[in-house]
Amino acid sequence: MTTAREYRSPYREIMKHANVSLFVAVLALGGAGGLAACGSSSGNDAAPSTSTAEGPITVEQLIARSADTPIAVTGLLHTTDSVTRLCDKVLESYPVQCGEPSVELVGLDPSSIQGTTTAGDVTWKEGVILDLRRAADGRFDVVDVEADLTIDVVLGLYSGVPDPTWTLTAEQANELSATLATLTSTTSPTPPGGLGYHGFTIVSSDGTLVAFDGKVADRDASPPYVLDDPDRSIERFLLDTAQPHVEAVEFSEVQQAFGQT
Repeated sequence: MTTAREYRSPYREIMKHANVSLFVAVLALGGAGGLAACGSSSGNDAAPSTSTAEGPITVEQLIARSADTPIAVTGLLHTTDSVTRLCDKVLESYPVQCGEPSVELVGLDPSSIQGTTTAGDVTWKEGVILDLRRAADGRFDVVDVEADLTIDVVLGLYSGVPDPTWTLTAEQANELSATLATLTSTTSPTPPGGLGYHGFTIVSSDGTLVAFDGKVADRDASPPYVLDDPDRSIERFLLDTAQPHVEAVEFSEVQQAFGQT
């Protein structure tokens, strides 16, 4: 039996608590490191996207939408038997299957999308954002290709030299978002940093969060928006994801900051 999983943005999860609007930045395919935009291969003139302030909509929301103007939509890009679809969910099998609802796409060359995976006759990529416009026969025309949704984590340890950095998998990003959703807001101030361990910075195209000393904060908000995390569940989770990416002495230093041995 297959089960469905969907990408959830940690930054949007914390903003649900704050009840404020977001502006979703557009980054290049391939993550935050590359800033070259990937253009449309449809041959149509690109029309302005009408995505909401909260960011791209889901495929389910696209289908329910009556307007014909272009809008940014996120989902699983899935190609098999020369048919390319954008799917609302990922069915966990191998190769992955397209979870419904889904829409058939026209005007896109799947080979132009970087970072896809191919197994047999199936090619796919999660977290793709496309500007879509309703076409004939219930299909959707690809007006433009936008950014991946990637979550980078920076472990704050040093001053003057680069800190350890890694990218979460889709499963890790979802688990992070689910944990953030269990936290409650607080009026307590964010703790100051210092020498040695001074928190995890969570960076996505949506925004930046800092998890430190039992608090998770959007410090760019005015005033800063803070979630209370007395068990340091976010920090402990991020430390677990760090194991393949940091030195043993760095891992141990954070454990000591948590009071672990």
